[in-house]
Amino acid sequence: MTFSREIVLSRPRIVIHLCFSLVFLFSTTLTWREMLLLKETYEISQRAQLNSMANALEREWQRSEDELYFFRSMLQHAILSPVENESIRGQLTAFNRLRHQPVWYLRNSTARSIPINGISDAALTAWPLLNRDDGERLRNELTAALEMSFILQLSDPNKNFHSRLWYISRAGFYLSSTPPKNDSETLTSFRTMMARSYFTEMAPERNPQRKLFRSGIYRSRQDEGNFITNTIPVDVAGYWYGVLAVEFSAERIAMHLREALPEAEKGNVMLYDRELKLVAQTDTAESPDEPLNAETLSQLRHKMAHQQQGVMRSGTHFITWIKYAPSRGVLVKSETLREGVKGEIGRVALVLTGMWLLFSLVLFFTHQAIIRLVSKMLELHNRLLWRANYDSLTRLLNRGALFDIAERQANECQQASKPFAVIQLDLDRFKQVNDNWGHQAGDRVLSYAAAVLEETVRSRDCLGRVGGEEFCIGLPDTRKAEAVDVAERIRARLAKKQVMLSGGQILNVTASLGVASSEEVGDYQFESLQSLADRRLYLAKRTGRNRVQAEN
Repeated sequence: MTFSREIVLSRPRIVIHLCFSLVFLFSTTLTWREMLLLKETYEISQRAQLNSMANALEREWQRSEDELYFFRSMLQHAILSPVENESIRGQLTAFNRLRHQPVWYLRNSTARSIPINGISDAALTAWPLLNRDDGERLRNELTAALEMSFILQLSDPNKNFHSRLWYISRAGFYLSSTPPKNDSETLTSFRTMMARSYFTEMAPERNPQRKLFRSGIYRSRQDEGNFITNTIPVDVAGYWYGVLAVEFSAERIAMHLREALPEAEKGNVMLYDRELKLVAQTDTAESPDEPLNAETLSQLRHKMAHQQQGVMRSGTHFITWIKYAPSRGVLVKSETLREGVKGEIGRVALVLTGMWLLFSLVLFFTHQAIIRLVSKMLELHNRLLWRANYDSLTRLLNRGALFDIAERQANECQQASKPFAVIQLDLDRFKQVNDNWGHQAGDRVLSYAAAVLEETVRSRDCLGRVGGEEFCIGLPDTRKAEAVDVAERIRARLAKKQVMLSGGQILNVTASLGVASSEEVGDYQFESLQSLADRRLYLAKRTGRNRVQAEN
């Protein structure tokens, strides 16, 4: 800390650069803050606009769903309490006569009534989910469907948000607000409906909660365009009779979106289904901008997993999105940079962007100058710190650093009631190496010995060079017997390998080691333990060298 402060004080240009940098940083921060506030204002306005459009669309969607639930309640009540009259009995008699035909129709006497369209008993067996019961259940369901046809004839497709409403029975017939035109269309429609998810997903095992199901976008069975369907199961007394459904055309959804979009607003508003397939968009130009690309949709899918609404960028497009509950999809508005700049907020953003770029440029060069100076300073500081704590030849801790660290480790072991051991090591006949082969050979031997020591001890052990050819190792949480084993491994590894000098000569390196432990003397003072290990080291030398001495 003192060293760094001295460097700063000795070079006043650093202080000048820092002061100018703070001024530029402060000015840029203020400008950037204004940009953020402007961006936030723009995002809020875009989200508010999307929410307004979503609410308008949801009201229409909810009205159609309410109608769906109304018809289900009516059907359930009609099945439980069937009404019999001469017309109904006549239609039931006609059903028994027609049921074996490939395609059959039932129609009330009212001229405007909607017909019930069905298939034969034999054709019914092609679909496992279908079941035509010949008992009272089938009679009651047909009676209820005939009653429903009276009300369904009052439906006006031109005024409703949904394009059609229909009932699909598991007994092999259906009732639609837009009846098929001929037998071929009846069969095609029925086969298509049986394969659609809006029917198959209503099976009790697929939909045990019996909740409303919303399909993804698909092509209409009569090739009228793209549609989304909402369906609910019709169950009475635990029996699944069929499915009630309302169908929404992409064209009509797009029309409502355009009506809800303010006239002065720019951009393309798109509705995607739960699989992120495009349902409808407000852009009706002959060559509209491409919908969101695959990469943008992938990012949107990831964001939708964690958020209900948000904003994102895609190239030059600014995208605002909110989850849209009725279709389990997402409502997205994409606005190009050019469209955004044309607005009042865009023009202000241009001015602020220019200011931000100017200040950022100045900040960049100032920052680079500071970084270079600080980097050099830190590099010098680290180099000095390393030199203060490590031996340059062996790259091990020097005596001072070793004693500081080992003393701290010994105190920690004492507080935790754990043993602490010390190994003192001295290379045998090292003076002869220097005298016979020179100091360069001696340095090579020391480096070799240091490498062997580092490979043998644990990472938490404290290892350092404390003299010319002397090394010391502090072993926390180590008993005396374990320390002796470590010392013996070091001795064996040093004696096993040979050091080759530059002239081709080979030297055998051995060492004498002394071991001391806190558990034998009851003392955790590192200097005391190191002194004891040192005495035993010299005892090992006097008694033959190349050995470990752990006793006095």
